[in-house]
Amino acid sequence: MPLAVLLLVGVPYVAAAVGYVESRRRGVPPPPWARALGVATAVVHLAALVALGAQEHRSPFRSSSEAESFLAFSLAALYVVIESTSRVTTYGGGFYLLASLLSCASVPGLAAASRGGVPAYAHDSIRSFHVGFALLGTANVLAGGLLAIGYLGAYRRAKARVVEDAGPSLFGLQVLARHASALALGLLGPSLALGIVAVVREGGFHGWAAAEIAVAGAQFVIVLAATFLWWRRPRQGAAAAWLNVAAVAVALVGFAVVHPLLVRAAA
Repeated sequence: MPLAVLLLVGVPYVAAAVGYVESRRRGVPPPPWARALGVATAVVHLAALVALGAQEHRSPFRSSSEAESFLAFSLAALYVVIESTSRVTTYGGGFYLLASLLSCASVPGLAAASRGGVPAYAHDSIRSFHVGFALLGTANVLAGGLLAIGYLGAYRRAKARVVEDAGPSLFGLQVLARHASALALGLLGPSLALGIVAVVREGGFHGWAAAEIAVAGAQFVIVLAATFLWWRRPRQGAAAAWLNVAAVAVALVGFAVVHPLLVRAAA
């Protein structure tokens, strides 16, 4: 049953994204059904992940497909928190659309796992916590990237003296992006430390394990620089935003290329 929910959860995310995108196109607040659907889907998604872990007595991100599904939930849940605390709804379509894409990308692997076709990748507790922190940190990196793209667009319009009533101000986007960056930094730090411990315990830095740590280290350094600029050099917002976008690119390389190869090598 939990796997069935994870296979289908991308559909309501798409519906919520459509509601937000259409409302932004019309310049009106998102419809109540879209907001409620986004929250309800995130709650059901979390329940399915928890049920999967309890059912099989393991972390709910043992395989790359399960990790993609967990990342999709983390991104959707983060948007729910952002909207509830800041009342900014401009980027709901982007967040839910990305969550739906990640959920749908996980479907082939989850379907194969439901038939017993994917070998288990049994992590110890240290590696499980490493992956969990990494996925939550990556969700914040993606959120920071989406907000940074919004900041760059608003910055360009401000320099061109284009007046636009819709959407948050430059300062509002700066606040959201710097908090997302700081939270990502706080999650990526423990993930990197636990990953190093796990690699050392498993025989040292070699192969795809070394590549994963290298990518995680690069991501941490870029997010650290972005966080410093957002907090200590607010007038360098454009530079900080580009660093957030660069961190997203590094995260995608690590998540879409390095991590699957590491899982396949260890399976």
